[in-house]
Amino acid sequence: MMATIKDIAQMSGVSTATVSRIINQKGGASEKTIKKVNAVISRLGYEPDFVAKTLSQKASDLIALLVPNLTNPFFAELVSSIEKAADAHGYRVYLCNSEDDRDKVEYYLKFMCNIRVRGAIINSLYVDEDDLEVLSSRGIVPLTIDRACFSHPYAAMAVNNVSGSYQATKYLIQEGHSSRLVFISGPQGEKSSEDRYEGYLKAINKCSATHVAKLYSDFSVSEGYRTASDLFKVRRDIDGIVCSDDAIALGVLRAVADAGLRVPEDIRVIGYDNIEMSRYSVPRLSTVNQLPENIGDLVLDMFEKSVEAGNKPQKNVIEPHLVIRDTSQTRSA
Repeated sequence: MMATIKDIAQMSGVSTATVSRIINQKGGASEKTIKKVNAVISRLGYEPDFVAKTLSQKASDLIALLVPNLTNPFFAELVSSIEKAADAHGYRVYLCNSEDDRDKVEYYLKFMCNIRVRGAIINSLYVDEDDLEVLSSRGIVPLTIDRACFSHPYAAMAVNNVSGSYQATKYLIQEGHSSRLVFISGPQGEKSSEDRYEGYLKAINKCSATHVAKLYSDFSVSEGYRTASDLFKVRRDIDGIVCSDDAIALGVLRAVADAGLRVPEDIRVIGYDNIEMSRYSVPRLSTVNQLPENIGDLVLDMFEKSVEAGNKPQKNVIEPHLVIRDTSQTRSA
């Protein structure tokens, strides 16, 4: 049976109010009493009821962070950056891994409301404006990143994915001399992938290259490999592949090698995200850097500005840039 404040008070010979003040570091007790109560707390292994404590406070120091998955290195790196910044700003992070499942999203949204988190940083296709309105009505400050709709009346940070993919595709055509290209997208309906496809088509049309196919994949190395392997069974006349993220692109590199082709001599490949792994692939992956290194600080700064502004919408559009490495270079002479 778990120890309670009442148990601690009885064993310490003080009131429950005194124990509560000592636990919450509110003062009002002598050093001798504080040491005695803390000794009892340690002996009983008492842990404060976090939910009860949060509900009793007007403002929590907890921020919920909702992401679609942690298997994709991009989201793992994003979580790490935000957690580090949150700690520096005096917040703790409650991590919600939704796996792009609406039922899980609904569970986490309800839990956020029940424990009254201070804010919710959301990167999900399955959170809509009605969900954000519910959070806001409960005093929770929402901030969406990238994948969520940008047009809602709440704080939002978005990446100009059209521009990023346009730059990548244009580079493959003009500098890599690719003329027959394939676009490997994320799942159908995924907004960032659709924006990247739009930028890809814009560059294809601008540079008068040939669009061979649009293929769908999950954001994973294994699915990138499978998608490209299936492609090479029926088409080998392509010389450029634009990928919707780096995980897909890493799978494509393996599929190219298994098909007996070479990167970049036969096919140029470019990814999107600039995850850490892209620097160490063989050959090293060219990609689009969509988030600055200090993204965690940018997110927390925007969150705090939204809090100070009474949840008035803060909007920020990030302009991505190319990172050119080995996989998009021109053919050897």
